[in-house]
Amino acid sequence: MPSGSGKKAAQPAPQEQGSPRILVYALLGVTLFMGLYLHAYAMPQLTYFADGLTMPGARITGYSAADILALQNALEDDAAGQLNFLHKTAGIIFPALLFLATWAVMGLLVRGAWRWIVVAVAAGFAAVDITENFLIDAVLDQRPPEDQLVTLASTLTQVSWVLLIMLALTVAGVVVRDFILTGRTAKP
Repeated sequence: MPSGSGKKAAQPAPQEQGSPRILVYALLGVTLFMGLYLHAYAMPQLTYFADGLTMPGARITGYSAADILALQNALEDDAAGQLNFLHKTAGIIFPALLFLATWAVMGLLVRGAWRWIVVAVAAGFAAVDITENFLIDAVLDQRPPEDQLVTLASTLTQVSWVLLIMLALTVAGVVVRDFILTGRTAKP
């Protein structure tokens, strides 16, 4: 029964209720893990099955039809299948996760209209990166590879890397700023 003293029931302090930041940082951690798996583990591993040639999606500076032809001649059939599978799994999951993580970070930690510009860039990155993966699979299936399609795939690869670097720096900057601001307000 309520007491007649008129006191409100004690409510937990905001720090005890939890913070949506924890979920955002968890999403960032999963995104970072998937990005490292894709670009630092799986793609470099496939170079072993291609006589040391780098996979097209890992070539920041792009590639030509001659590069694709050399890769086709060196790439084992099983490795080509693995690359295709990688593009259809981690190659879709990573850009989608990066979009969601960027949206969460910008939505929670940033005020102002520019946050929606960053979210739009993240959506653009996801679209470009996924399209680029499918184009790479298409040019690897062509014998000989079509110059125009290779040029388009190469351009999308370069654009996706530029967008990825810009997003990574922006999100990292926002997170560091949040840590600094949160640290200042938490001090007595």
